[in-house]
Amino acid sequence: MTMTKTASRRTIVITGGLGNLGSKLCRHLLSNDDTPPKVILLEHPAFIDASKPPPHPDAAIVPCDLGSPNLNELEAILSGDVDTVIHFSAVNPYPNATWGESAQSMDHTFNIFQMAVKCHVRRVILASSNHVMGGYKDDTSFGPSSVHPNSPPNVGTVPLDPNTLKISGDAKAYAAAKLAGERMAMTLGSIYGDTTSFVVLRIGWCQPGENLPDTLCAAGSPPEFLLEAEDGSANNNAGMSEGDAKDEVWFKQMWLSNRDYLQYFEAAIDLSVPTSEMGAPTINEMQQHVHRHERKGFVLVNAMSANRDAKWNLDETKRLLGVVSQDDSLA
Repeated sequence: MTMTKTASRRTIVITGGLGNLGSKLCRHLLSNDDTPPKVILLEHPAFIDASKPPPHPDAAIVPCDLGSPNLNELEAILSGDVDTVIHFSAVNPYPNATWGESAQSMDHTFNIFQMAVKCHVRRVILASSNHVMGGYKDDTSFGPSSVHPNSPPNVGTVPLDPNTLKISGDAKAYAAAKLAGERMAMTLGSIYGDTTSFVVLRIGWCQPGENLPDTLCAAGSPPEFLLEAEDGSANNNAGMSEGDAKDEVWFKQMWLSNRDYLQYFEAAIDLSVPTSEMGAPTINEMQQHVHRHERKGFVLVNAMSANRDAKWNLDETKRLLGVVSQDDSLA
């Protein structure tokens, strides 16, 4: 069953609401529904530019530093008729995040999750990352559709080309913050799942703007967010190494189209999440299913497009979200 709040018009809070993903989802939610929700965009004050219009004229922008929030103000925001919190906010949402930035991103997640539980928000959705499983990239024992949502985490996506590694990072610190968020969601769901449930989407690479497959690259980040190499060649595209050629295929296979991204997150809002444990597992089952992706108050799925020969398994995505990806970066 799914818990619902009795409100004529639901309220959705999006953290990191002025970023790439938050802005796209905001426009979609407010433009594609006969009865659109109220949308509140939480954003760090440093990233709010009063001279720029919001992603949609009906969206409300609220300044909030989730790293060290005013708890009374945050509680006031969430304790009204808020139905859903969608969490994107991170200090550095790219593979070159430092461990210090990773720790701060964890603070963002822990603060909003705990306050959502305290305020009895019905649904919390976490945008996790493919980088939680990036270690499977070069593991040849895993073939197409072999990485499931309940596969053991394997954090970090290390570029094969050492020069690319210098400018892109290895995503280990970034992915650790996402994994910590996943496990906290699972823990809170197991305790409070009859009131507040959590849905985790391990999203692929959804670029800003049009998000076309031909702009995906082996570095795994938009050029403007790459670090500068010692020779100043962060954006040097002269030739492609063998390692970059292999990695480019990996990143194209984890592409998430705009259309699939919006369908996945919209479906996650009303996804039916278990409100109790499904039977008492034996000790052996518990040992084998410590990464179980469907349990009381918690569901986790992969969220990439249906890219040819990708290692990501989307069977549970189709079953639980009811969404069949329509796009393929390699078609």
